[in-house]
Amino acid sequence: MTIHLGRGTRLSISILALTMATWVFGPAMPAQAQGYPSKPIKIVVAYPPGGSTDLVARVISDELARGLGQRVIVDNKGGGGTIIGTESVARAAPDGYTLFYGTNAMVINSALQAKLPYDPIKDFEPISLAAVQSLGIFVNPRLNLNSVQSLVAYAKANPGRVNFASSGNGSAQHLAGELLRSLAHVNIVHIPYKGVGSNAITDLIAGNVDMMITSLFGIAEHVKTGRIKLIATTGSQRSPATPDVPTVAESGVPGYKMISWQALFAPAGTSKAAVDRLNAEMRRVGEVKKVTEKLFENGLEYKTSTPTELRDMLIAERKLYVEIVKNTGAKTD
Repeated sequence: MTIHLGRGTRLSISILALTMATWVFGPAMPAQAQGYPSKPIKIVVAYPPGGSTDLVARVISDELARGLGQRVIVDNKGGGGTIIGTESVARAAPDGYTLFYGTNAMVINSALQAKLPYDPIKDFEPISLAAVQSLGIFVNPRLNLNSVQSLVAYAKANPGRVNFASSGNGSAQHLAGELLRSLAHVNIVHIPYKGVGSNAITDLIAGNVDMMITSLFGIAEHVKTGRIKLIATTGSQRSPATPDVPTVAESGVPGYKMISWQALFAPAGTSKAAVDRLNAEMRRVGEVKKVTEKLFENGLEYKTSTPTELRDMLIAERKLYVEIVKNTGAKTD
């Protein structure tokens, strides 16, 4: 027997079926929208492209994208000694879609400047530590300097003539130079760049600057070809990537130590769910061999933390840098 339904009846049955499906399965679109992330994520790097921080951030962001299932875009906002990029994230919506790939500079700036447009602890939600490293002291080969001892002797014989590049006022590279100036009792001149990218490296190779204290990342090839000379590293122990290169402390400047770190942050107020998801992904990235090997080859160790551990580190670091600034008289020029 065939039952013929009128148009109004068919429509009523269709609406009833749709309603029942909604009761059973729930509203599909809102459920998907609640999942994090549901759109591309932007990671702000407060340096121009080409520097070590930018390069490491791109290596990590590529792997984060694979795990999160969304594009992760690196947005370079250099300038102002990293203040411009840092502030932009501090003022961003705390929705998990604008993150900050920070370095020591976010804390150093608070030690160097009484008034900042952000607070490195109150205005950020820590996610995870990402990398730690000793820096390297690189010199132009034309100076004929093969050790920290010879560098110090040359600087003392030529006060005010030796200069060093950094990624900007308030950077770890800046304070590394200031600490060397203080402990070795030498008069060296700070030349801040807008990020230790291609310009600073090109100037070091060309001899326009004498020295740079920065990461091995992106510079190792120049050392191999002899265009730049690595004479020491800044950690308390020799870097595993360059075991034949002595530390500054064992090269005649006792007490010298400067470690650089990189970490991922979100604006304060970002949900715990988003922070936990990102922290888990950062830990997963640490299990990707090609990432850890890439960093190791360039003198970095991929190292993660809990959000609480990262916050505690920031508090301790701020105390440390306040003391260094006090002892060295470092300024923002």
